Amino acid sequence: METSNLCITCIKIGDKFDAEYVNKLYDMVHRQIDVPFFCFTDNPSGIKEGVTVVEIDVTEYSQWENWWPAWWKINMFVRPEIQDFKRKIFFDLDVIIHGDITKILESNSPFALVYSSWKGLPFQVKNPTKSMFNSSVIAWDDAKHIYDHWMQDAKGFVAKYAGTDDFYHNEKIKRYRLPPIIYSYRDGCAPRQENSLEFRPSMGLAILHQHPKNHELDPNIHIIARYWG
Repeated sequence: METSNLCITCIKIGDKFDAEYVNKLYDMVHRQIDVPFFCFTDNPSGIKEGVTVVEIDVTEYSQWENWWPAWWKINMFVRPEIQDFKRKIFFDLDVIIHGDITKILESNSPFALVYSSWKGLPFQVKNPTKSMFNSSVIAWDDAKHIYDHWMQDAKGFVAKYAGTDDFYHNEKIKRYRLPPIIYSYRDGCAPRQENSLEFRPSMGLAILHQHPKNHELDPNIHIIARYWG
């Protein structure tokens, strides 16, 4: 696999996650691929050597109505620190990589997100303004057009939508599906698997977009916790 033009990114803003989450994500990725790893953060304290820390200031954004750190993901699309890389892959901090993620690393769609297969058609029909895509993992080449669209009315979009996923959906941003090796630890990978909290070894990565979070999992009960870090 060609890796010279690939980088990995993450974001740590505020106090929801501490440096342990960055360090363990780095270790999980590093076990599979050795490429530059960037963390955009407003507090670099405790982040381990090997991670390229890019300090950011979110003071202005934090004063906007409805803004929360996930919105900063859009800023990544124009950050000069990573623009020389052809391919960029972002991971939320609350993921656990427990299997082979080569299919994600080799994906080549222009702008790809996790398809929320656990929601299913009934959710889509009932909630037409809600996204079927999840940005816990993002892979892209050049997404400057998304940032440019957002900047047409950034404060308005933030106030209007619950987050970036709904922004992409309702503003008709073209999205592609990442390979189906990603699932929700709580909701599974198909409809009606709610609260499953089931380890799925045939998959590659679980997103923990809910409680319990990674550090709350007892490895004696949750096998998946043994892969965190």
